[in-house]
Amino acid sequence: MIYFYNAEQAVKDSISRFKENNLARMFNHRTKLVDYYQYQNTEQYIDNYFGGTLQQEIPLYTTNITKKIVNRISMVYKDNPVRMYDSEVNEDINSLMFRKDYKLKTMERIHNLVGTMLVHVFWNESEEKIEYRPVLDYEVTLNPENPMEVMSVLYPIEKTTDDILQHQNDKFIFWSKDEHYMIDGQGKITQINEDNVNPYGMLPFVTIQPNTAIDEYFNIGEGADIALANQQIDISMTMLQHHIRSAGGQMFVTGRVDTDNIQLGLNKIVVLEDGNFGTVNNSTDIGAIMEGIKHQIQHICSNHHIAFDFGISTQKSGVAIKLENLELLEAREDDVEKFRMVEHDIHRIEQRILEVEMNLFLPDNFHVDFTEINFPDPDKEMAQWDWWIKNGIKDKIDYIMEKDPDKFKSREDVIKFLDERIEQRNEKANIFSLRPTGTDVNTA
Repeated sequence: MIYFYNAEQAVKDSISRFKENNLARMFNHRTKLVDYYQYQNTEQYIDNYFGGTLQQEIPLYTTNITKKIVNRISMVYKDNPVRMYDSEVNEDINSLMFRKDYKLKTMERIHNLVGTMLVHVFWNESEEKIEYRPVLDYEVTLNPENPMEVMSVLYPIEKTTDDILQHQNDKFIFWSKDEHYMIDGQGKITQINEDNVNPYGMLPFVTIQPNTAIDEYFNIGEGADIALANQQIDISMTMLQHHIRSAGGQMFVTGRVDTDNIQLGLNKIVVLEDGNFGTVNNSTDIGAIMEGIKHQIQHICSNHHIAFDFGISTQKSGVAIKLENLELLEAREDDVEKFRMVEHDIHRIEQRILEVEMNLFLPDNFHVDFTEINFPDPDKEMAQWDWWIKNGIKDKIDYIMEKDPDKFKSREDVIKFLDERIEQRNEKANIFSLRPTGTDVNTA
């Protein structure tokens, strides 16, 4: 049998396998990052560093600093932004967006951790609202003339949790501007819409890219080193526990000894007939290890513009805190511009989805106002409110609404609350005023 070698096809196959291996490594790396953020079975990433009988003596020590630091550097959606449309029904429009603020806050954090990702904007039929979800593991087809423009998206359908043995076949969802269908690992297509047509005529995805992205589509997140530092700290903390465990020294016996008769403990006495008992003290400097761990934490925080002093500093003013976090605030300015573009891209998809699903037309003009970050400064805040109230700019109703916006959504809610308080005080005053002179309050 004669085989014909097609060099061009061989190269294509090699590139395809190479790309698949790269994607597999990237997705495994992302899974690791997410595991550290969720603090989910992170022991697996340091288990192979401690072999032998060490794990029989001490458990692996794991910590969760990834989530704390990633949340700290994710400051764009720290407070919910204000979205405004050129329409008189802003509140009605926002009510069609299912948990949008919560979802985008989560996505900002995930994006800072893993890097390039998709926001899938889709119609939730049960809620009859637009919903949002992150897509981390996916393949894209890019425009040859613009390597940053996505032409199609393919992502796997998650298998159900009851499929312990992974018997379910791999299935994927495909989207392009014109097509939308399900396909399995063998290439069998399952129809979702009639004729596999994309009803929206556009991709319902928005790509979020790190600020460091230049000319490659897939990029690493700025918080990827946080999970790596977390792994190193877990290794160091486990070693620290081992040294603490062995601080009493290594016991040994010389001579003829019946090992079955040796029992160790603080309330036990060791009796040997023909042997000698002793210990070899551990000379490890535990304090130096602890300082090394502190240095690792401070170093990773410094890399991300976070001041970390282990809580030993005295109380600081808002101005001092702002100066310490000046670089973090400057980095936030770039992120605000990025997510403002993301919000506008999401808005265009929302327009199309509501037009198709509800025959509702959103206005083209859309504005989003990301709230400024204010650090707590009680004295300055009190002086500011005193000045506002004294000059008639704001009143106590404004103060109550700002301090508890969830409970008091309008001035009428505050007025009703204050009227009830005044009524209660008057009733209590009337009770005491009607009581005969000299009556004991406790016996009345």
